[in-house]
Amino acid sequence: MDNKSAEKRTMRFQESTKQLPPDGEASQSVATGSQFNAFIVRKLDKLGFEADFGKKDREKIPLKKLPKRAWHGVKEMAFNTRSVMLNKTMAYDKPLFVLVIVLVIVGFIMMSSASYAYAYSKYGNSMYLINRQLIFIIIGIPAMMLISTISPDKLKGKTSYILWAISIALLIVVLFKKAKNGVHRWIGVGSLTFQPSEIAKFTVILVCATFIAYHYREINVMTYGSLKRKQKAARSKRYRFFYGLHRSFITGVWPFMWRVSPILVLLVLEPHLSCTIIILLIVATLMLLGGTRREYFITLLVLAGIAVYLIVFLGVVPYGRARVEMWLDPFADAKGDGWQTVQSLYAISSGGIFGAGFGNSRQKYMYIAEPQNDFVFAVVCEEVGLVGAIIIILIFVAFIWRGFALSVANPDRFRRFVGIGITSQIGYQMLLNIAVVTNMVPNTGISLPFFSYGGTSILMLLAEIGVLLAISRSSPNKVM
Repeated sequence: MDNKSAEKRTMRFQESTKQLPPDGEASQSVATGSQFNAFIVRKLDKLGFEADFGKKDREKIPLKKLPKRAWHGVKEMAFNTRSVMLNKTMAYDKPLFVLVIVLVIVGFIMMSSASYAYAYSKYGNSMYLINRQLIFIIIGIPAMMLISTISPDKLKGKTSYILWAISIALLIVVLFKKAKNGVHRWIGVGSLTFQPSEIAKFTVILVCATFIAYHYREINVMTYGSLKRKQKAARSKRYRFFYGLHRSFITGVWPFMWRVSPILVLLVLEPHLSCTIIILLIVATLMLLGGTRREYFITLLVLAGIAVYLIVFLGVVPYGRARVEMWLDPFADAKGDGWQTVQSLYAISSGGIFGAGFGNSRQKYMYIAEPQNDFVFAVVCEEVGLVGAIIIILIFVAFIWRGFALSVANPDRFRRFVGIGITSQIGYQMLLNIAVVTNMVPNTGISLPFFSYGGTSILMLLAEIGVLLAISRSSPNKVM
């Protein structure tokens, strides 16, 4: 018995240490390295970690075996693994560039109008925030154009995980910094401050897109691994269903969980609930389009909702329950916790159809706390009215549509999902900010892209737009 068991262990070890098929740099290192190194590569690959970032093509599986799930058109195009090199002679997408410039200019103008009263009250200089924001925009736009000439593939693989480690380190550091308004969100560098959470959003997009690019087939196609399992699945529909759930969890759920969970935990500890929600929505979008089974996707959404509920009502976020109560009835404590929401509603209602005129907002004179930031849209509605607010929303919608269209048109899988992630981030932030300002959801402190004041925010947004422009530049498939 001992000899038989020893022989079985030897056979299992030999099977697990079979060399990978020749494929680029990985095949050379495995061919010249030891069997132990090949064994480690295979184990890391099973865990969902891209042990070999140079590997371009995995097992060839016919397209007809792909299950029809959400947005199957994205699946069909994402199956194309051609690597399209960046052609610097190809122009970036002009409509997207124009939409971004319009949003930046309009956003800066409205932020300037909303901020000068607050800046004069706090800093004694009504131009203080305007000048700082202008400096960040002047730096950000050339940086955006420079980034648009760099291949997005530079951010793929090891680079994305280096940024992931840096983001986690910065989020840990910020917890030891002095709290501001009861939260730990900023790291000071001289007279400047920046939010690591803004970097974390982009990092999550890169890490998830890298995993989808290298493991798209594994996420979308269930493989049984042995003839015995295939025969058992053929006999039992129940086994096939539960085995499919197990395989989809290993390939389509767990890899996302261990990549995102450390960042989410650190954000909850800050606490920064709004950024946590944005990242959850981004990851959910990438998982859905990447091929995660609907059963797990729906389950994860339910679990995320339960987690948010418990975090809010069990006091993990101290102010969470009070904000929910004020959301249900802000006028119950109009001069206390409901002050911000009540004044925002007053500003929106007083704007009417065409608004009070640029610069004529009354609520920005210390009625709305920090009107240049989370509640800047309330001042926008008061000054330009319903018509102006709808036009701004339509510009955002046009940008989101253009970003998705350009992303889906790119034949490279990594670039496609990076573009979808960036566009989703801006779209979700816009929707949630407007929902907060209009009291459709509880106040969570979400900034409005391109409109809210913030140096880190505008710089990261413009950098991400630069990546999106590079994606449009690298695609041979143009969008009309």
